[in-house]
Amino acid sequence: MKYVIFLSLLFTIAIGNAQKRQSYNYNNTSLNEVIKQVETQYNICFSFAIDLIQNKKITLNVEDIDLNELLDILESQTSLSFEKISNNQIIVAPKNTDNKICGYVLDKDSKLPIPYAIINSSTGENTFTDSKGFFSINKTEDNIYKINNQGYVSIDFLGKETCQQVFLTASNELLDAVVISGYVTSGIDRKKDGSIDVTSNSLGILPGLVTPDLLQSIQLIPGINSLNESVSGIQIRGGSPDQNLILFDNIKLFNTGHFYGMFSTLNPYATQSANIFKSGTSAVYGDRVSGIIDISSGEDIPSKTKSGLGFDGISVDGYIKTPLSDKLAVYLFARRSYGDVVRSPTYDSYAEKIFRNFGIVRDINGDIINVPNDDEYTVDTSSDDFSFHDISSKVIFAPNDNNKFVLSSLYTRNELDFEFSDDGETKDDEVATENIGFSFKWKHISSETNSEEATLYFSRYNSKYITEEFIEGALDETNIRNNFITDIGLNIKSHRNIGKRQFLTFGYQISNSIVDINVYSFEPSEPEDNLNIKDRDKNLKNALFAEYNYNAKNSSVIGFGLRAVHYSSLGDVYIEPRINAEYALSETLRIKASIERRHQPIAQIVEFDQGELRLDNNTWRLSNKTDYPLLRSDQISTGLLYDNNSWTIDVDAYLKKLDGLTSYTDGFSTPQLQLTKGKSSIKGIDILLKKRVNNYRIWAGYTFNEIRFKFPSIQDGYFPGNNDITHSFRISNTVTLNDFELSLGWQYRTGEPYTPIKNFDSETTLVEFGDINSVRLKDYHRLDASAIYNFKINKTKNWKAQIGVSALNVYNRKTPISIVYRSEDEGSGLELQQVIQRFSLGFTPNISFRLFF
Repeated sequence: MKYVIFLSLLFTIAIGNAQKRQSYNYNNTSLNEVIKQVETQYNICFSFAIDLIQNKKITLNVEDIDLNELLDILESQTSLSFEKISNNQIIVAPKNTDNKICGYVLDKDSKLPIPYAIINSSTGENTFTDSKGFFSINKTEDNIYKINNQGYVSIDFLGKETCQQVFLTASNELLDAVVISGYVTSGIDRKKDGSIDVTSNSLGILPGLVTPDLLQSIQLIPGINSLNESVSGIQIRGGSPDQNLILFDNIKLFNTGHFYGMFSTLNPYATQSANIFKSGTSAVYGDRVSGIIDISSGEDIPSKTKSGLGFDGISVDGYIKTPLSDKLAVYLFARRSYGDVVRSPTYDSYAEKIFRNFGIVRDINGDIINVPNDDEYTVDTSSDDFSFHDISSKVIFAPNDNNKFVLSSLYTRNELDFEFSDDGETKDDEVATENIGFSFKWKHISSETNSEEATLYFSRYNSKYITEEFIEGALDETNIRNNFITDIGLNIKSHRNIGKRQFLTFGYQISNSIVDINVYSFEPSEPEDNLNIKDRDKNLKNALFAEYNYNAKNSSVIGFGLRAVHYSSLGDVYIEPRINAEYALSETLRIKASIERRHQPIAQIVEFDQGELRLDNNTWRLSNKTDYPLLRSDQISTGLLYDNNSWTIDVDAYLKKLDGLTSYTDGFSTPQLQLTKGKSSIKGIDILLKKRVNNYRIWAGYTFNEIRFKFPSIQDGYFPGNNDITHSFRISNTVTLNDFELSLGWQYRTGEPYTPIKNFDSETTLVEFGDINSVRLKDYHRLDASAIYNFKINKTKNWKAQIGVSALNVYNRKTPISIVYRSEDEGSGLELQQVIQRFSLGFTPNISFRLFF
């Protein structure tokens, strides 16, 4: 509790002093009037000649900027120099550019400067605007120049003797794209089509995080959460993790987590942006029935080399983005854990969560039962050697304004060697998982209104799990389970502006998936029980899609999408209609609705090996016409969105029907000895409430979910789904105080359902279970906090540094978050062998240090 009091006091002090950043709203206001207001706000003095600022007007509507940022904007809108000669005096003077053409490039609507725009002269010389939107280039005989910047319409302009302002208009594709900037916090925006756009380099501080892990950050959005506190366990609107399509630079990811899902497999500084769909999914996306997370590492050619190095309590990482010319750039990102060399308190906390799998077992009446278990390892009798690393790269080539070629690659690997010894018996588990991927994209602009895109990708997933048991040094048993996926495909897409505010997107996709499963079991003493199973499935996919969007003048939007897909493993064509609409009742209030159908030809089977780890060993399998049906999802949602005066209220209600589930793909806590098929119904409401006061933000998110399964061969009627979390609530605060960023957040959710033990015979170990998922674990809640200090280490070169500290579960409350039973059918009934319990993270401190060059 002392931590809570301390952090609360810290926030109170910070909020009270968080007035150094201001909001401004000017409409054709004289510069003289603006200067007078700024002088009063910051207790500073401007020095200038009165005739210099005459006829200078300012138009501006921005929030949460400091004095330096304001001066940059004033400079860009007036073509004057604002030089700070002391803490309380600023000199206003004309720009000095001898024999040069100078100017400022601004956004036509916001009047804000546009950094890193490219200015070309007729002689072939080029330059870039700086962070203030300012440029300076040599004069030419014709004095004609061209400006290019991604997302804006290119223009030609005539140079003048004095610095001028040049305004760019956003391209039609991006007009009115964002409805709410800072939907949850800075860097998380809500687009008009209902999707969420996350920009990592703009992402504000979040509770418990000191690095911008994208897959952790998006869990602050209502409707997106993880039952096991991991990034690989993300469920979106009640769907299981394997039902999410996750792309990185168009490469499909089949494993998204390092350290058994605790961290994203992607370098935090490689994930420049992500587009997330909870519903209203574009017809471009297919093959999954839940959420879409489309991640990009960026495609811009930087004006200068950018790089960074850093470490936290788990890993070290670095990146570099460098232009080889004005048409060619290279990105490189790398990260590696160091827990196999030096263990930090952060590592120990995560290891405790991952490897602890037993606790007190009670029956339906609350009485403690003694489950036979010869595998109760301890810290003294076990060891674990774990490491992970990831590498990604990108080459960007833009030979001209109309063509861009992008080559991306990704490699991630997790390795674990876990050993347990007791009374002459040794068990050794070795696990390795890999993602390998490449993509090549060609983007062509055929006119100002038409563009085409072709992407070729390759994705490879390898999972290898071997467990060996030795008795007195002699091998007694070996079990191996391997799962390999190869997915290669080609996506072709065309975008057309077919009328004023009307857009048509259509294309074709082809891919081939090969899934291998190898199961090997060897027992020297009982060779009759040996197994050697090899299974290979293939699926060739052909898909056509088309999507029409209309953007009204009042920022309303309606989209119609249709997708037709043929899967060779099933031999049928499946039609997926999609409709998404938002209507602006006023400038502050919008209503929205969507309806969609989707299919999924691949899913995970949740299994447990006989290894000491007792970790989920999920195996991917393709759908077929017999045991593993095609997943189908039908979803409808509707809601209201209000945004005014720094208040945001967003309410979404939805109904989702899933068909094609199996007892294996959803991992029932009660052992299912036979494969059974079923379906589910999901009802939910997502609510977001956010308020912003200058540079202080507070937001609260609530989700109600009712997930019901129906498996007639297991139990009559509907029963709670394994991932049915009825209530989920988060409240978070962030504040910026000069160079400090602080964040505090609390989350709560109801416990996960599980099947109780009805009767247990301690002598025979026979067990009888109660109704499936009829009771719940304890409610889950925790408090997280973080703080970051930003400072410059070289002002001339603009080198920056950052120190961060954070804590997850400040009050150290550990609670079971899942229970799974292991049993065998011995003819006379089920014999209970083990109860596997997973617990939440305890108090988990972390620290980070970063350099940016």
